[in-house]
Amino acid sequence: AWADWAVPAAAASTALVVGLGIVWHKSGNDNERRPPIVPSWIPWWGSEWALERDPDAFFKAAQQQYPDGVFGVKTAGTTLYYVSSASLINQIYKQPKVFTISVIQLTWGKNCFSWSDDVLRKSSTFREELLPSDHRNIAPKNMMPLVQSFARNISRVVKEYPVPTESISLEEFVMRLAHRATSVTWYGPTLNIEEFYDDWKNFDAGVWKVALMYPTRLCRRFLASRARVRQRFWEYMNKPHEPGQLVRDREEIVRNADFSEHDLGVSLMTPYWPLMANVPWASLWLLILQIQRPEGLAPIIAELDAAGEAWSAAHPELSGPYTDHLPEFFQSQPHIPLLTSTISETLRFTSDSYSMRGVLEDTLLSGYTIKKGDTLVCLTRRVHRDENEFERAEEFVPTRFMGQDGKGTETEYNYMPFGGGVSMCSGRFFAYYHIKILLTTVLKNFKLEVDQGRSTPVIQSGVNRGFGLRRPKGQMYVKVTRI
Repeated sequence: AWADWAVPAAAASTALVVGLGIVWHKSGNDNERRPPIVPSWIPWWGSEWALERDPDAFFKAAQQQYPDGVFGVKTAGTTLYYVSSASLINQIYKQPKVFTISVIQLTWGKNCFSWSDDVLRKSSTFREELLPSDHRNIAPKNMMPLVQSFARNISRVVKEYPVPTESISLEEFVMRLAHRATSVTWYGPTLNIEEFYDDWKNFDAGVWKVALMYPTRLCRRFLASRARVRQRFWEYMNKPHEPGQLVRDREEIVRNADFSEHDLGVSLMTPYWPLMANVPWASLWLLILQIQRPEGLAPIIAELDAAGEAWSAAHPELSGPYTDHLPEFFQSQPHIPLLTSTISETLRFTSDSYSMRGVLEDTLLSGYTIKKGDTLVCLTRRVHRDENEFERAEEFVPTRFMGQDGKGTETEYNYMPFGGGVSMCSGRFFAYYHIKILLTTVLKNFKLEVDQGRSTPVIQSGVNRGFGLRRPKGQMYVKVTRI
């Protein structure tokens, strides 16, 4: 009978699973020169549940257990080697011929955004034309037209925004404003992001797992939403449209390359994700974190007002308030140390951008053998939370970066909110302009009053681990009134 053998069978199965887990773990450590592997008891699945439950606690414990700064983690059938030391990350960045990002870009292109193998492996267009074109457009010397377009569009969107009579989710408020302004800036007025906003949210909610080699077959909702979003961008391309410069250049490249319908849609979907992964979430987090402090937003608003008044007095030839000229205002480097520091601290505190590298040849790192084909993950968030790098690292301290040089304890390789390496520098400058413009426009047009009755404490979740900024857990509701 079933009852006679069910319990022994279950016990035997459990023993087999545990036994396989022990063997599986030990087999990864036979060679003492290889990095140690964080122990786990579940074959194939590995440490995935522990990571999903509390990634910060997991990596903090691993860093303490393996102080050499390099260790492996097995999750969902994949082993990645994590680097938690700022000095080792520095070493990796200085050896691009050994530790390359290009391999990872190809993997992300296929797994996250569904580029075809024809584009990624057989064509030179992706690596030799598309990526260089994007970097040129957001380079500091070329990016101001895009920044100015975003400033005009966020100003227009804010003025047209229908202020609700009841309190609303601050997250929904900020994200929808940013989506509307960003889509118009980059794609023109014919791309109606509202028509596929929910699909985009589902895509964004799953892309970080796929980036970390999570099997796509387990992400059906992500795949379905991605397909619908890709189709929307394909349809956009086949109607009259007036995109911004970066999208216009991209479209010209891919049309000349004779891409398939599938890859044409992917080509215009791809740049939208990084735009929405950093600027809106950083702006939202700053508002949440600062509102939750005793002083609230008042010191930042006062600093902006003082700097804006001084700037307007120095530019009498310009009509209207300084908020009508935000790109020029911020380009002049006004005296706003608190806002600048608070943005930097928000990014340090909430960002979780794994800077991944593929290994092209066998090498040594911290005394361990790293083999060709391994994937290294630079744990920039762990560096940001390292007490040896930042005092009170686990706290949000808005004035942290207000040292005499304006950087506080920041050095080149202990502050990497957008990942790291040379390719991230342009994106960092570009994002800072957008964050400042979005925040200033919101703060100077709306008063935000927390609805304590509807709000719950907001903390950082483990969602979006390693692929942008962490997502909030909890909700802050605000009563929005126009100033």
